[in-house]
Amino acid sequence: MREQVFSKLQDLSVAFFDANESGDLMSRLINDIETLNSFLSQSFRRVLSSSLAIIATLIGMMLVDRRLALATLAVVPFMLATTSLFGFIARRAFRRRQEAIGDVSSVLAEELAGIKVAQAFNRVDRNRRAFSDRNAANRDANITASAVSSAFSPALALISATATALVAAYGGWLAATGVVSIGVVVAFFAYARSFFNAVTQLSSLYAETQSALAGGERVFALLDIEPLVQDSADAVELGRAHGEVSFDDVTFRYGSGAMILKGIDLRIAAGSTVAIVGPTGAGKTTLINLVARFYDPTTGTVSIDGHDLRDVTMSSLRRNMGIVLQEPFLFSGTIRENIAYGSPDADDTSIAQAAEAAQATEFIDGLPEGFDTVIGERGATLSTGQRQLIAFARALLANPAVLILDEATSSVDTRTEILIQNALNRILADRTALIIAHRLSTVRDADRIVVLEDGRIVEDGSYEALLALGGRFADLHVAQFVD
Repeated sequence: MREQVFSKLQDLSVAFFDANESGDLMSRLINDIETLNSFLSQSFRRVLSSSLAIIATLIGMMLVDRRLALATLAVVPFMLATTSLFGFIARRAFRRRQEAIGDVSSVLAEELAGIKVAQAFNRVDRNRRAFSDRNAANRDANITASAVSSAFSPALALISATATALVAAYGGWLAATGVVSIGVVVAFFAYARSFFNAVTQLSSLYAETQSALAGGERVFALLDIEPLVQDSADAVELGRAHGEVSFDDVTFRYGSGAMILKGIDLRIAAGSTVAIVGPTGAGKTTLINLVARFYDPTTGTVSIDGHDLRDVTMSSLRRNMGIVLQEPFLFSGTIRENIAYGSPDADDTSIAQAAEAAQATEFIDGLPEGFDTVIGERGATLSTGQRQLIAFARALLANPAVLILDEATSSVDTRTEILIQNALNRILADRTALIIAHRLSTVRDADRIVVLEDGRIVEDGSYEALLALGGRFADLHVAQFVD
């Protein structure tokens, strides 16, 4: 089941992870499934044996004396009503408990990831208090669930005692009037005791059953989610792309929010380098997210080589893509493994060449184990600039037809940036490149510069032509270079 959930998470769209906290997803993957595992491996057989014992005892009671059996069963409707009531209350209590565990896991994952920021801004005491409140809510949810489950057995015990008293009175009356023998009454008492013992044992497992059902609800709710972005039934393999990218009257919004992109029409020739610039919030990153098909446009069409991205398989599309994000993400493991993350079959020579092209060889050679140096979680032992160079090498090793750079040189020093720019002039010769840049110095050599503002293309042309135009790009240029 964990494999199924993990596989589902791999397939879900980026929009799903925008709306769901990773800590809660981890809680479903670990805690909720462990609750199901505990029930199926330990409690289920006891539930089954108790249920079979109840059925067998009922058959025995009916064979001994149907009147006494019916008298015993007279309390069953009360038991069923009590079970239904406690089931409704318990399911809600256990669901809240599982949600509270997920909430604690979410806070824990976030606070551990941001511990450096918390210490830098002296938030540790406030974070302790905030976590204490969340943990207290988790404790209260556990107490409520335990209280509900603990009250169930005594309630059934009271009903069982009432049924036993009813059988004793009715059996005694039948024996006194000579309808049945004392031996029948005594034998029936043994059956009744076995029946209610099985019921009591079953009730003791009821809480575990409800807990497992609550955990199962959260797990199966996740498994039932359909990705917003997925292959169509008739999607085809793309093959090696030439790299022509087109936007035809594209609009986009995240969920029900405001429109981010508004009527984008753009043609990017294969093999050309296009820089996308503009103020923060203009829609630059959203534009490249559509090219990689992390999202589908709200309206309009994004195409590659004339194929609507929705008509080609995502795996074949992304084999043609290389992406270097503004915040590079590295995985625990060696530098070699991180560079080869998208190309696991690459040989050492190819990995070294990619690192050389990304200007990463110098700092890698200075590490104790070179390419075999193990880096910490998210590359914590490296500087931000070093992580970005490795991410750059990772994208180059994939040999993409379309290379997307989202502020790819924002965290490197000026000297390294110049070296990367010189390398890019060679690397980008035969592939399409989309470059988001705030540093306008990095886009001087681009074939075209597209200026976005408020989700629209307001200018489009070469570096010199846009400067001469004296419009929005010229204003951005002045803001950066003129004191």
